Amino acid sequence: MSSKHTRDDSFNHSINNNNNNTPKPPFPKKKKAMTLGCTYKEFLACKPTEFAGSEGATSALRWLEKTEAVLTISKCAEEDKVMYASNLFKEEALEWWNTILQAKGSDMAYAMNWDKFKEVVERKFCPPYEKERITNKFLNHKMIDVNCREYTTTFFEYARMVPTLASPEPVLISRYIWGLVSEIRDIVKAARPQTIEEAVELANMLTDGLIRTREENKKKELAQKIFQELKKKETEPSLEQPICRNCNKKHSGRCRFRNTPYCDFCKMTGQIEEECRRKTNVCYNCGETGHIKPYCPKLTTPLNNKARTTDGAKNTRAFVLTTQEAETIPDVITDI
Repeated sequence: MSSKHTRDDSFNHSINNNNNNTPKPPFPKKKKAMTLGCTYKEFLACKPTEFAGSEGATSALRWLEKTEAVLTISKCAEEDKVMYASNLFKEEALEWWNTILQAKGSDMAYAMNWDKFKEVVERKFCPPYEKERITNKFLNHKMIDVNCREYTTTFFEYARMVPTLASPEPVLISRYIWGLVSEIRDIVKAARPQTIEEAVELANMLTDGLIRTREENKKKELAQKIFQELKKKETEPSLEQPICRNCNKKHSGRCRFRNTPYCDFCKMTGQIEEECRRKTNVCYNCGETGHIKPYCPKLTTPLNNKARTTDGAKNTRAFVLTTQEAETIPDVITDI
C-alpha cells in the first residue's frame, strides 16, 4: 500500500514538473489553411460590369477580361470567383446559368475553378463561327488614313480575343506593322523593333510627322491656288467696262465724243461746261440770263393767244350737208 502510494506520488510529481516546464507536444495537429478573400460587398465596390449575353462574342470576351481584372484587384478568394462572377449575369445569361445550376447542382457549379468557368462561358457565348469572324477581322485589320491610335487600340482588342494568332511577340509585331499605312510601314519595318511597345511608339511618332507634313502641303497648295487666281485676274481682261473720261459712260474702245465738246454739267455734247446755258440759266429764246425758255416773257403773249384759240375751237362743231339738205332745213343760212 505504501509502495503504491509512493508510485502515485512520484507520477503526480512528474506531471506537475511537466506542466511547469510546458514542453511542446511531439506531434502537433495541422490546421487546415483557409484562404482569406474579399467579401461580396467589397467585390461590388469595384463596380464590375454586368453581362446579359446578347451583346455578342466580342462583348463576352471583354466582359471576361474586365471581370477577371476586378477579381484580381479586389483580391477575391479562388473558391469565390465563380460565385461572384456568376452573380453579374442578367437576362439571357442568367437564364443559361440557372440551367447550369439545375443540371449540375450549385455545389458542383460553384466548385469550378476560374479557367473552367471561362471555358464554359466562351463555349456558350463565343461559338466557333463568331471566333472565325473575329479572326478574319484581326487578319484584315488595317490603319485608316492617319488615325494610328484608334488602329492600335482595335488591334490589341482583336489580339486578346485570338491569342493563338498574336503569339509569340515577333508574330504580333509583324501583324501590327502589316496593317500600317504605306507612308510609315516601310520605315517601321526597316527599324526592326524588338518589342511591340517599340513598334507602337515608332508608328505614333511617324504618324504625327505625317500629319504635320500633310497640313504643310495643304497650306502650300492653298497659297499656290490663291497666287494662280490673282495672276489669272491680272492677265485676263476685265468683263466690266471702264468709265470713259470724255463722256462719263461705261464703254470699251475709242470714244466717239473724243474730239467733240462735252459738257460735264448737263452731260450733253456740243458745248463745254463754261458755255452751258443750263448752268448759267440763259434763255434759249431771247438769250438773256435770269430765266429759261418756258418762262421767257417774250413767249408769254403768243402762247396765251394760241391757248385761247385752241380753247374756242374746242366749243365749235362743223356739219357737212349737201345742197338739197341745206334747202330743206330752215335753220341753215345759205347767204352771207
